[in-house]
Amino acid sequence: MDEDTRTLREDDRIYDLVDVIEDKPDGVLRADTLDDEITGVVSRVAERIAREMFPSIAERVIREEIDRLKETPGT
Repeated sequence: MDEDTRTLREDDRIYDLVDVIEDKPDGVLRADTLDDEITGVVSRVAERIAREMFPSIAERVIREEIDRLKETPGT
């Protein structure tokens, strides 16, 4: 007989894993909950980047436009 193979005895316990699989563990997120979590994280990151980047970009664009308008008066 193989080392990995053994014979079932009368006092051995047999577990029905279907019961374990059907129970939803607390640590596992469902697909729709996971999608909501990902959407929330992406939204927060995008908002943070926008708040950090847009003011400096807008300032640069405005300054360039002011400089362009100063160079060509009367337009």
